[in-house]
Amino acid sequence: MTIESSSITKSEDRLGATFHRSFSLVRSAVGQVLKLAANAGARKGNAGCLDKDTIRQLTHLGSIYVAAMPRYGYGMGLLSSGNCLTAFGQAALKNDALLEQFDTLWLMHYFLCAPQGPGPAFWHDLVTSHFRAGNEFTADHIAQQIADFFQHTEGKPLAEKSVRRTKTIFLGTYTKTEGLGKLGLLEVIGPNKYRVLEPEPPSPWVLGYALLHYWKTQFGDRLTINLEVLYEEGGLSNLFLCGAGRLNRMLSTLQSEGYVDVYRVAPPYQLVLLRQDSDSLLQKLYGHHKLT
Repeated sequence: MTIESSSITKSEDRLGATFHRSFSLVRSAVGQVLKLAANAGARKGNAGCLDKDTIRQLTHLGSIYVAAMPRYGYGMGLLSSGNCLTAFGQAALKNDALLEQFDTLWLMHYFLCAPQGPGPAFWHDLVTSHFRAGNEFTADHIAQQIADFFQHTEGKPLAEKSVRRTKTIFLGTYTKTEGLGKLGLLEVIGPNKYRVLEPEPPSPWVLGYALLHYWKTQFGDRLTINLEVLYEEGGLSNLFLCGAGRLNRMLSTLQSEGYVDVYRVAPPYQLVLLRQDSDSLLQKLYGHHKLT
């Protein structure tokens, strides 16, 4: 199976700046939503999606949580826009229900910041401009960039209160343990100040799954691209905070498994997509468990 159409997000379907409804990411709450979505799909022949009333009735999530947590699930590639489980969501629920394994967290991060993913556009802008190992910045800088980005893209200012809350949500996602803090991307080094760390890299299977989504959204049906685009700002090397050498090693693993081919005879070097079966990558990511 290739990357499903529900994971290919149109720009108008991206999450907005205040999707979080002032609540930080809580993985356990998102996990509850995933379980409900799976049960809803089972009751309706795998064709049903989850509605807010069901979430409200069958969980202890508050009314705003009911709106916020499915949006996080959608932004992280676990749910479709109608709150159905995606293939990634199904695999994560089956093999990592607590959403705590590194590779699960890495893919959640990827979908939040993908250039044409379901996550909010400002998230991509912040990650690509700030997330480099050793880089330091302040929370005020993040807030200003959010405000500037919204003004530039929407043509109107975002309320100052919303800017402050969105800044706090973004930073908290990568520093709080109930968010993506376990990835070790960001640390607090003083009042209002942060440093980007050098995290443990994702597995080649995470890169491969992200590559299929990235390729489909950026290049459509093309079978060959210039390898250098993966190293540019906004490319996979940037999003996964890994240098060219590490990325090349992961591509070599994917090449040995027959997913891609790399031509380095003469520049510009070329990357060829040979396989688009994303399910096999999820199976490898979760230790060859059968996905059903």
